[in-house]
Amino acid sequence: MLEFRLNNLDPKNFLIMAVTRFAPSPTGDLHIGGVRTALYAYALAKQSSGKFILRLEDTDRKREKSGSIEQIKEILNYFDLNFDEAFKQSERLEIYKKYAVELVDKGAAFYCFAGNEEIAAARRLAQANGEIFKFRSPYRDLPIDKAKSRIAQGDKYVIRLKVPANREMSFSDGLQGKMTFNTNDIDDGVLIKSDGFPTYHLAVVVDDELMRITHVFRGVEWLPSVPKHLLLYEALGFNMPEFYHLPLILDPEGGKLSKRKGAVAAKEFIKQGYLKEAILNFLMLLGWAPPLERVHGAKEQELFSLSEFVEMFSPKDLNKSSPVFNREKLVWFNQKYLQVLSIDKVQNIFIDWLNQYGSSPELEKAVIAGGPDFLQKILKQERTRAKLLSDLPALISFFYIPGPRQDLGKYQHTKTLSGRQVKNIFTKFLAVLKSTEEDFSDFPHEKWEAAVRSLAEKMDLKAGSVFMALRIAVTGSEFSPPLYEVMNILGKKEVEKRLKRYL
Repeated sequence: MLEFRLNNLDPKNFLIMAVTRFAPSPTGDLHIGGVRTALYAYALAKQSSGKFILRLEDTDRKREKSGSIEQIKEILNYFDLNFDEAFKQSERLEIYKKYAVELVDKGAAFYCFAGNEEIAAARRLAQANGEIFKFRSPYRDLPIDKAKSRIAQGDKYVIRLKVPANREMSFSDGLQGKMTFNTNDIDDGVLIKSDGFPTYHLAVVVDDELMRITHVFRGVEWLPSVPKHLLLYEALGFNMPEFYHLPLILDPEGGKLSKRKGAVAAKEFIKQGYLKEAILNFLMLLGWAPPLERVHGAKEQELFSLSEFVEMFSPKDLNKSSPVFNREKLVWFNQKYLQVLSIDKVQNIFIDWLNQYGSSPELEKAVIAGGPDFLQKILKQERTRAKLLSDLPALISFFYIPGPRQDLGKYQHTKTLSGRQVKNIFTKFLAVLKSTEEDFSDFPHEKWEAAVRSLAEKMDLKAGSVFMALRIAVTGSEFSPPLYEVMNILGKKEVEKRLKRYL
């Protein structure tokens, strides 16, 4: 029995630098699970001062989508998963063809001239016999000289792997454990297609060898490909990297994470206003457990920066079970990072997000006109109320753009106020403001609150009604941050301007 034993070194004790790769196909938007795969590969490479390679597996020309390659690079750079080298498989066709021909010469592959109809007939026969279809080409043993003669005549062909009969192979995955396969369950897979492009099976084996890949992280859905790859490693005399087949990410209902349950593309999470720090932190823990000992009674640490994760990461701490993509937990992480990141960083992140994904040109223009200092004051006040960056425009808009004059009669706490009482409230409060500094430095909260309560008492009104009338006039809503803090940010002139609209 052929058995492949992998390196299983503890990455904490590397004697050599790890070389890892992230190898997406540019067939659409990068899945959020792909970012997790890239994150683990990046961490292992950087921890050992190794190399992280981006390999674009663009050999499926029919499914490739324009702009996907650029988006993949953009996403990786956005998350600071910076690659050291980048390759496109479409630019390496001669390399794959060379190794495919070598396999033919060794008797491990063959030229196949079977057409679609012939393959379909074989499939129908297997179905009629109640068998699982595994194509065995009638051209497996065609002499090479005859095959080359047909090729010279212009016959269409592919190069297929010649799978030996009834042979057992064993493979040890760093995460999933030991598995055994029988070659009777493997078809004669295509290695080079009729258009000259390689299939995944040949290209991935050749590239991993030539790029000196030491460790591979990929989804568990690729396990069925392993038997073909084992045969290729053996036939070509290549060293096999250590593999970690990561479990599927599930939605909370137990199914595979899919678009039907919400966003799955990494780009969509960015558009929705999730911080990259929060997304990365959330993805770290979707399959990895930090190797930290907890003192009795201490809370479990959940916040990790990318540099902290790189320092601690080891494949031995990966979990075999499928993690659940809990969107509520992701929102929790986002709120935490909005609170713990420096206000300068939050401001820069928000401005970048607003420029790219904001939907209100009027607000964007007003934010620019207001300047960074004014925005920072607002964000200090409002970031605790936001869950996502996309919440902030609605929360900060009233600071920049006063809403229409409100009918105080429709609000619970002000509906009993007469027009004359409302006018008196604003007139008297404007008189109080007249003697204050613009930044309220001589009008601290205690003095302000006492002044409003005194005004209410003199007018024989409830203090709550007076406070609410002022809040609605200044902010346009009965729900807003503390009124005094809002007035302090807006400044005396703007507060006066908003109150005078009601006179």
